[in-house]
Amino acid sequence: MSIPIRSVRSAFRTEAVVDWMTLEIEVERPTQFQWIQDTLTVHYGDGGRPYVDALDAGAGHSATRFKVRLNDQHCRSLSIIYAALDTLDRKYKLVRPATIDTLEVALDFYSNGARGDKVLNMVARLQTSLAAYGRSHRQVGANRRPVFLDSSDKLDPRVTFYVNNKNDPVAWRVYHKTVDRKQDLPPDQHRARAEFTLRTNELRKHGIYTLEDLGENGFSSFGEYLHFRQFHPVHDLIFGKDKVITYALAHGTRHDRNAIALYPFGRYRYRKDMRTRQPRNAGRPEPLKHSSHTLADKELNHIVRDRLHDLSQRFLKKLEAKQ
Repeated sequence: MSIPIRSVRSAFRTEAVVDWMTLEIEVERPTQFQWIQDTLTVHYGDGGRPYVDALDAGAGHSATRFKVRLNDQHCRSLSIIYAALDTLDRKYKLVRPATIDTLEVALDFYSNGARGDKVLNMVARLQTSLAAYGRSHRQVGANRRPVFLDSSDKLDPRVTFYVNNKNDPVAWRVYHKTVDRKQDLPPDQHRARAEFTLRTNELRKHGIYTLEDLGENGFSSFGEYLHFRQFHPVHDLIFGKDKVITYALAHGTRHDRNAIALYPFGRYRYRKDMRTRQPRNAGRPEPLKHSSHTLADKELNHIVRDRLHDLSQRFLKKLEAKQ
């Protein structure tokens, strides 16, 4: 199942969103986590109860440092986040700026017009072309039992595709989103979703510690986490090669061209000194960022770039409004 590259923009409306984030806050005097939770519950007034965890609980389970998880509605913009922090500051006195502990960003593809298999086809396209070279590649369905994958496995777009685990610096997930907060979504809200989660150390690589950093740096540098590729046609790979390489490429990889993230070939190269013709690096192979058997999916990568730029602009405007 696939969708021609040039049809994606016309067939789907796309949007990048912050799906959730966790902030670490510190208050002046010890208090219990449920008081922080109650204050935020009243502030939002939407019937939800934000997750709050005490990080340094002591006597009486009181603490000064807390982790607060904000859902997509509570972190749609910097102004919404700042309003909640201002409420906490007035009541508990925040002693330092909130720091971002975890951030999840999602890219959604909503079908224009007919849905059904069209959205599932897009899920398949995203799952098979995502260049996520982590570990623990698996699919998890309704029974919650993971099915771990290797390069010969074909992915099922009806089942969520995971790369890495939740405590890794980066984790990915691609799936058909039909439910939100345990409630079925109307058909026009069904979409193909690719998302990545960045934890503390990965965020720090981008210079992001606080909300101000996120507003100033934006989301554009995160495009590397949603990079998509396609396989070179086999006849292009074997053109001009000798018989041994031709056979190896044509037959040795025929069961493995199922998903970019699972594909094991073409990930290294051997280099020779152009003057001496001797192997470089003591004959050891050099790892490549992407397999030489693949090429960038320009349409999907342009969509990622454009939507992350849009997301950055929304946050930057809110930051300017606050200043």
